[in-house]
Amino acid sequence: MAASSSVSLNTTLDPLPSVLRHGLVAVAFFGLLSLISSVALFTFLTYRLCVWYHRGQLKDGANQFLLLIYNLVLADIQQAMAFALTSVYLSQDKIQVGTTTCWANGWFVSTGDLASGVFILAIALHTYYAVVKGRRVGNKLFYGGIICLWIFVYLMAIVGVGINPRIYVRAGAWCWIDKRYDKERLWLHYFWIFMCMFGTVVTYILIFAFITAKSRSRSNPNFPNDDGTDPAATKRAAKYMIIYPVVYVVCTLPLAGGRMAAMTGISVPYWWFCLAGAAISSCGWLDVVLYAVTRHVLIFGRAPPPPQDLGLDTFGWKDVGDSFWGMRTTISGPLGDPNARRRDKRDFLGRSTSRPLRSRQSDEYHFASQPEGIITAKTTIEVRSGPIIHYADSDMSAIEMEDKSERTHSHSHNE
Repeated sequence: MAASSSVSLNTTLDPLPSVLRHGLVAVAFFGLLSLISSVALFTFLTYRLCVWYHRGQLKDGANQFLLLIYNLVLADIQQAMAFALTSVYLSQDKIQVGTTTCWANGWFVSTGDLASGVFILAIALHTYYAVVKGRRVGNKLFYGGIICLWIFVYLMAIVGVGINPRIYVRAGAWCWIDKRYDKERLWLHYFWIFMCMFGTVVTYILIFAFITAKSRSRSNPNFPNDDGTDPAATKRAAKYMIIYPVVYVVCTLPLAGGRMAAMTGISVPYWWFCLAGAAISSCGWLDVVLYAVTRHVLIFGRAPPPPQDLGLDTFGWKDVGDSFWGMRTTISGPLGDPNARRRDKRDFLGRSTSRPLRSRQSDEYHFASQPEGIITAKTTIEVRSGPIIHYADSDMSAIEMEDKSERTHSHSHNE
C-alpha cells in the first residue's frame, strides 16, 4: 500500500506498510513516555492531596491552580493512553478494525485531546483572572466549572458513540471517528480544539501584554511593584506566558491541521500523521516537565500552597533560594582587616550570615571601621503568606541555646 494512502480508508490494515512500522515507533514511544510521566505525577499529587486532607491542612480548600494542573494531568493520561495503544499495532503488525484496542484507541483520542485542550484553556483563563483582574474565583463556582468541563468532554464522545457504536474505525495511522462522519469530527471535536487553541493563545498574549505594560510603567525597577510582587518574578512570569501557548500549539496544530486538510479531500500521507502523532503524544510529558519547572512551588512544596496564592505567587522553582524565592543580599565594599577572625554561620532559614567572633556588632559599625571607600548593599526580599512552619523541638532548642549563648557572651564582653 502506498505511503500516501490516507484517512479515507477505514478498513483493517494488514500488514503495516514500512512507513507506519517505522513512524509508529515514535508515536508509541512518546505516548508511553507521556503515560508513565503523567501517571507518576498524578499519583504523587493524589497522595499529597490525601495526606494534606487527612492532616486537616485543606480546611480552606486546596489551591485552585494546583487542582487545575491535577485535572490537566488526568486529561493527559487519557490522551497518552490513546497513542500508547499504537504499540499494539506495532506488535501485531496490523491495525484491525472492530477490536477492543481499535475502539479504545478512538475513544481516548476523542476524550484525551479535547480534555487536554479544555483544561489548558481553563488554566489560561484562570491565570488571566488572577493576574490581570487580581481576583479569585469562588470555590463553588470553581468546582462546578471543573465538573462541567468533564461533563462536556465526555458528552462530546458519548454523542458520537450514540450516533454509531462502531464509529471508531481505522482513520489513517490509528483508529478514530469514521471518515463518513466528517461533520461529527468537526463539531464534536476539532471545532472545540481550535477554539481552545485560539482562546489559549489570545489569553496568554493579553496576560503578557499586561505584565509587560506593568513593568514598563514602574518608575523604579529596583523597587517592588505596587502589589508587593518582585519585578524579577514579574519578568520571569512574562516569559512563561510565551512558553505555555507555544508548546500547546506546536504539539496540537500538526494533527489538527492534517485532519482538517483530509476533510477537504486532500490526501494526507502516513508520514505526516506519524510526525503529528509523535508531536501530540508528547503533550503529556511536556506538560509534566513544563508545570513541574514553572510551578514547582505548587507541585513539590512540602506544605500545601495557600489557597490565596493564585497570581504571580504560583510561579517559581523553589520556596527559598538565592535567585528565585526568598531573600538575596549582595554587599560590595572595601576589604576588612585580614587578621580579623570570622566565622560563617547559617541561621534556621538557611541564610549564610557572617558575624564577628567575639561580639555581635552591627554591619554599620563593621563597615565604619574600614578604610574609606564605596559600600553598596542590595537586598531583595519577598514576603509570602502561608502557614507557620512548625520546627522540631530539637531544632528550636538549638536555636534558643545559640541565641542565649550569644547574648551571655555579648553581656560579658560589654562588662
